[in-house]
Amino acid sequence: MAAHRAGLAATGTPVAFVHGVSEEEAAPWLEQAGLADLPRVSDPDRRHYEAFGLGKAPLSSLLSPTLLTRGAVCALRHGAGPQPAHLRAQMPGVFLVHGDRVLRAYRHRQTSDRPDYVDLARLDPHPPVF
Repeated sequence: MAAHRAGLAATGTPVAFVHGVSEEEAAPWLEQAGLADLPRVSDPDRRHYEAFGLGKAPLSSLLSPTLLTRGAVCALRHGAGPQPAHLRAQMPGVFLVHGDRVLRAYRHRQTSDRPDYVDLARLDPHPPVF
């Protein structure tokens, strides 16, 4: 996400994170990623995830070579340890929200998906379908 900050800023879209751990657990991860200055919501009960229709990850997703490789690269590059099991099993999503409306949504099919965040933030008359 940090690599996309300039592109997101160019769209005028503010970014906020909802994470499934306590603020104390999230702070070092966000600091290491260069995202500590962004607004965030601690949601250990994962109520926001449920409200946005994000379910549990299938076992095949958790064992995918892509996810395992990304996890290893993250650990080596950033010194991040493994995520708690309940987070690894939570499907993520990306949402463009305005007021009480979801304007765009990307619900991951695999936990290793990497959508085009900047494209999701752009509002155009013919948005891509995900």
